[in-house]
Amino acid sequence: MTAQPTDPPRDPEALFEAEADRAGYVRGMFGSIAGRYDLMNTLMTGGRHHAWRRLAAEALVAPGDRIVDVGCGTGDLSFACVNAGASEVIGLDVAVPMLPIARQKALDRPEATRTTGFGAGDATRLPLPDESVDGWCSAFVVRNIPDLDAAIAEAWRVLKPGGRLANLEITKMKPGPLRPFARFHFTRVVPVMGRLISGHGSAYKYLPVSVDHFDTPEEFTARLTRAGFNVTRARSLMLGTIAMHVAEKPPLN
Repeated sequence: MTAQPTDPPRDPEALFEAEADRAGYVRGMFGSIAGRYDLMNTLMTGGRHHAWRRLAAEALVAPGDRIVDVGCGTGDLSFACVNAGASEVIGLDVAVPMLPIARQKALDRPEATRTTGFGAGDATRLPLPDESVDGWCSAFVVRNIPDLDAAIAEAWRVLKPGGRLANLEITKMKPGPLRPFARFHFTRVVPVMGRLISGHGSAYKYLPVSVDHFDTPEEFTARLTRAGFNVTRARSLMLGTIAMHVAEKPPLN
């Protein structure tokens, strides 16, 4: 039986307080909006999310690589990795209702049908052997993981020496003239849009709160560095609202 979304708290900030079941809420929330997830992504980003995924995939993938896409959702980053030359992509997500949509999309892409597989999986407990993949990637997921350091440790565990990590995430904007407009979009426009289109307005009230509680790009770079990764690229996109990080697990000497 598919897990039903947990009732959201009146204040999304409560999810980030001690004892709040953020993992369960996030799992249920994403499951409940699966049918409108792609449409909402396109509307919120003006369709730019596909270009960002292509950019991340091209920075990550070498021809023939085996890749794990953590929090794969409906599969768009997985397909970008296939297009970039991956020989196999394993898409994993805790929001199980996303997975049939990803599989259906793969049926419309002959090259993806041969090279992708989608299944349930938790970023902090990946069902993969040690040093079994060439690349680990994620798009708009890690800010939702309560134990982010555990997820990064899992990325390190499953990556081969010399393997690469690529991550896309919404991030806090630095102070500047555009920041009030971005805040208005995230805190006022997006929740209304989400309620009208997805029927789950609380999901999109949670979005700006999750961004406020997430690392700055510099903090995420430091987090990866503490875990042992060499950060090779940290790039801001969409006027500083999106961050792309690419990092390497050092090869064996």
